[in-house]
Amino acid sequence: MMLVTISPETTEVEIREGFNLALPKFLWTVLEARAKTLHQGDLQAALMELVAEELLRWFSEASRKMMQIPVTSPN
Repeated sequence: MMLVTISPETTEVEIREGFNLALPKFLWTVLEARAKTLHQGDLQAALMELVAEELLRWFSEASRKMMQIPVTSPN
């Protein structure tokens, strides 16, 4: 199990350089078709939309499973 603290510092967006995405050719074909249909051919927009949808779904499910940990008040 892993415990992650959510604070203003940890909610800042972090961009990490150097990541490449490798997918099977058939998935690239599906992504390109989706991009043409929904995003005027913008493959990055299509990919980001899918990532956002899946990430939000995963985060929602993970959040529901989180243990309720009592938080002490600074006062």
